[in-house]
Formats: sequence, C-alpha cells, structure tokens
Amino acid sequence: MAQPKAPKDAAYELFQQGLVLAEAHDCPRAIPLFRKSQETYPARGTLYNLALCEREIGQVASAWRHLKELLPQLEPGDPRLPTAKQELTSLEPRLPRLVLELAQGAPAPAELLLDRAPLPQGSVGSELPVDPGDHVLVVRWADGRQTETRVSLPEGARKDVRLEPPPAAAAATPPAPVPDAAQAPSPPPDAPSTPPSSGRRTLAFAIGGVGAAALGVSLITGGLALGTKGDLEEECPTPSRCSDDGMSLSSRGQTLTTTSTVLGAVGLVGLGAGVVLLLTAPEQGTSVALTPALLPGGGGALLRSRF
Repeated sequence: MAQPKAPKDAAYELFQQGLVLAEAHDCPRAIPLFRKSQETYPARGTLYNLALCEREIGQVASAWRHLKELLPQLEPGDPRLPTAKQELTSLEPRLPRLVLELAQGAPAPAELLLDRAPLPQGSVGSELPVDPGDHVLVVRWADGRQTETRVSLPEGARKDVRLEPPPAAAAATPPAPVPDAAQAPSPPPDAPSTPPSSGRRTLAFAIGGVGAAALGVSLITGGLALGTKGDLEEECPTPSRCSDDGMSLSSRGQTLTTTSTVLGAVGLVGLGAGVVLLLTAPEQGTSVALTPALLPGGGGALLRSRF
C-alpha cells in the first residue's frame, strides 16, 4: 500500500505542474494549481509565480496582495526582490478600489461578504482593492436585516457604497371594525303606496252603480207597463174587438214589459257583482251596505260606503 505523500512533496508536485502551464502562458489553468500548492505547503517561489500569473490575466488586486505578502519574506540578496517591488509599483495605479461608508446613524453591520468571501470589520471606511469586473457585496445586520449590492469596476476606478439597513417592515394596520347589524342605519321607510284594494273597490262601486241604475229603470218601465195594461183593457175588451189604438197599446205594453224584465236582470247581476267584489276586497276599515232608496220615477237600491 502506497504511503501518502508528505505535504511538502505534494505541494512541490502541484507547483511543478503549475509552472509548466505558466511557462506555456496558460495561467487560467496554472493559477488553481499554484493556489492548491500554497495551501498545502506555503513557499516563496509558489507565491511569486502565482502573483505573476494573476497579473498576466488582469487580476491586478489579487497579484498586488500576493506581492505585498511576499516582500517581507524575501531576503535582501534574493533575485526576485527587485522584480517584486517593480511589479508592485506598476500595479498600484491599476487597482480598482471599493470604498464602504456607513450611513449616518446606521448601526455597524454584523457581517460583510464580498463575492461570498468574508471581509474584516475594519473594511468599513477604508479603500478595498478589488479585481476588475463584477462583484456582489452582501451586508447583514444583527437584527436580521440584509442588503445586497452589485458593483462593476474597471481598472483604476473607485466606487463608494453606502451601508444602510433597509427599513423595518411596517406593522400591519388592523382592519377597521365592522359595525354590528344593530348599529347599521335602517333604510328609509317606503313611501306610502296606493292600497292594492282601492282599484278593486272602485270597480265594485262602478258595477254596483250601473246595476242599481238598471234596476231603477226596470222598476220604472214595469210601472209604465202596468199603466198601459189598464188602457189596453178599455180599448180591447176582447181580442176580436180591439181598435187601432188598442193594438198600439198592446205593442207598447209588450215592449215595456220586455225592457223591464231585461233591465231588472241586468240590475240584479250588477248589484250582485258589486257586492261580491266589495266583500272579497282586502279590509281597509270601510263598511258597505245595500240600502233601499227612492229613485226618480220609482223605487230602487243604492250601494253605500262609510268609514
């Protein structure tokens, strides 16, 4: 069973692989190998080559930080020292800088994340060198509030970001109370309407009046027919001995008798219909009575109503 490699040996192997790629100008593939090697076993040569590769692909802030980290580790006679200082000086004006400023009266954030990597609390109020391109800044406060800001910086640019927590959620407004049914205003009273029975009572009085009038005329014509009968007996003592006046009186008597009979029937029907309509109409506080009355030329009956 093969023994695991010592960290130094594993790191050296990763460094050699990365160096081959860097010499072939394939820094995007070399940088992960250099970083893994440096994490496994830190070495000045690895850090130096990592910074040079980062500078080559435009990660100027990463290269600048690694060169600053390397300088204190190089001895005065190290041939890499002059190159490291020169590269550091040339990168300085190319650095994009992000400045975090706390809004007036705002509490200090509990956590700062730049591209998911935590930032120290001392980052607020200072300039942060960042690589050119797009970045996401997440700020969290102790009460759970959070903001997320996206920024894009080219080489040499400066961006100020104001740190301020979002407003607290407004308290829900309680709904307005619904009034009880007993408190609801009552609808206005309906306007008085014509009683439904008034039309029926009017019709009853009209029909009854016509019937009473027909009955009165029937009595009158009946009386005239009786008078004609007496004159007819004088003019026509026997059917074979009847004068021309008697024949005329006979015809007139028959006409009066027929008219009296027909009008009498009409009058009785009209009075009966009127009484039925009145009796079946809804109560309205009135009373109706059929009262005998003397009509011009004879007897008759009238319908009377009173409160």
